[in-house]
Amino acid sequence: MSTYILSDIHGDIDAFEKMLKEIDYRAEKDFLIINGDVLDRGEHGVELLLIIMDMVKRNEAIMLKGNHELFAQMYLEGTMTENMWVRFYGEASIKGLNALEDGKKAEVLEFIKNLPLYMEREVPGLGQTVITHSGLKEGHLVTKADEKTDVVASIVEALEDDEYELLTSADIHYWPVSTHRTFDKYIICGHQPTFQLGPEYLGKIYRSRYYMDIDAGAGNRSFGGKLACLCLDDGKEFYI
Repeated sequence: MSTYILSDIHGDIDAFEKMLKEIDYRAEKDFLIINGDVLDRGEHGVELLLIIMDMVKRNEAIMLKGNHELFAQMYLEGTMTENMWVRFYGEASIKGLNALEDGKKAEVLEFIKNLPLYMEREVPGLGQTVITHSGLKEGHLVTKADEKTDVVASIVEALEDDEYELLTSADIHYWPVSTHRTFDKYIICGHQPTFQLGPEYLGKIYRSRYYMDIDAGAGNRSFGGKLACLCLDDGKEFYI
């Protein structure tokens, strides 16, 4: 059995299906972790979300909440206007959701509301690892007695303060290495396309000693971005 992780698919259902073929994914032997942002930018976010919902129900995958799923939640709850979501590249998702019957909309809303924001896993070569969509938030780093940053407690504190601010944060990428060095667990995140961290990371996973960004820019193909997939068992990278 192999475990694979993808992030920030952004409605690119063709790339998702090609990636499953590339990694020779088999539901009976493999498991997927989807690290948020299935929706928006691309044309088929809602269709892709429904596919992943079924995979989660069959225990073939787990999905974590990204900021674009939060936008869908807010829209369905009436706390984000259509015009605001369009500014966040949600036009196709709005059309997809509005085409659903009311019962299916309710099912989607319930699914998104209950998505976890992080998961912990022992990863070969990385040790104790926390997978979360956006990383950590400035002002919410919980320091333990040994002066290490408690990654999980920091996520929980930021979530309790403001879920929107946490899921839209890119703070982790702009802290000095001295801050990264304090993390008590390795972090795998997405959210920030890696080309924004330097041109040398265009279409590639960004790795450091303390955290990894696996958003290789599938939602930004006009810039040369790609959909990335990482095998957590052996560290092999795949790109579409």
